[in-house]
Amino acid sequence: MADRPPADPSDLPVPSTPPDAPAGPGVPDAGAAGSATYRDRWSDGATTVRRTAVPSLLQVLDGDHLDPGYAQAARRRGGTAPTGVGRTRVRVVAVVGLLVAGLLFGIAASTTDANESRTSSTRTALLDDIDRAQVRQTELGAAATSLADEIRAAQSALGVAGPLVTVSELEFAGGGTAVHGPGVRVILDQAPGAATGSGGGGILDRDIQLLVNDLWAAGAEAVSVGGIRLRPTSAIRQAGQSILVDNRPTFWPLEIDAVGDAAAMQVDLVSSTAVGRFTSFSQLYGIRFELTTQPDLTIPAGGGPDPRYASAPSSPTTAPSSTSPTPTAPSATAPATPTS
Repeated sequence: MADRPPADPSDLPVPSTPPDAPAGPGVPDAGAAGSATYRDRWSDGATTVRRTAVPSLLQVLDGDHLDPGYAQAARRRGGTAPTGVGRTRVRVVAVVGLLVAGLLFGIAASTTDANESRTSSTRTALLDDIDRAQVRQTELGAAATSLADEIRAAQSALGVAGPLVTVSELEFAGGGTAVHGPGVRVILDQAPGAATGSGGGGILDRDIQLLVNDLWAAGAEAVSVGGIRLRPTSAIRQAGQSILVDNRPTFWPLEIDAVGDAAAMQVDLVSSTAVGRFTSFSQLYGIRFELTTQPDLTIPAGGGPDPRYASAPSSPTTAPSSTSPTPTAPSATAPATPTS
């Protein structure tokens, strides 16, 4: 066997040349598309090595836009690669979509034109209603001013003393007027674990009721709980962890203000049942309880009560009693004879 020189690493073995390809060194291989095949012979002529030039990646991307696998799949299905027919279908679908959109916009425009007159009439009616409401408001304002003048004239005729003094006293007793002056303030707050129910220390509505009653007993002239003025008919209730005063919620920490003689009230409260209870709660459960005197407190006016009026019936009727005799008309021929 003849000695062969070492092979060049850049030379790659390739399949045999197609039958119709020309032979000879340096002759391009026409059977391979997009590439050139050359024959090189060694000096001894015993071995033939063919070297194929591989195109660059940019040339492949520029020449083959479609992956060969897609083309083979299309041929297996018996079809062909996408042509101008597909683009025509896309154009047809786009035109149809534009026509439908134009039709919808046209319908919307015609509907808007049809409703324009209806909208104009509705707007005119609303403007008329506003004008009538403004006129009515002006009339009511004038009537209120006239009634206020009549009230002032009646008060001037009554004088400072007399019924006006009685009305002022009743308003103060009923919580209808705001008051300010010295007094005491009590601050309450639940224990840290009372909100989650993990421990004791929850303040109940009956505890606050007991404290308010002791404030009245100590000489308080006006009391507010959580900023809400107490009236003779006020109620303190509990809803979950919240305290309601006249069905209005309050928030923790709860402030209870009482206007009156601060020194006298503080002395009386120290020995009261409510203060003793809250002091025990503070030591056992850790609730917040503070009792301090204040030089000036302001308590707002309370909400007015809901009065109920009684009125006489429009057509009074008196039903005859079942025991009373029914009167009979006298006879035309003879007078009635009384019965013994």
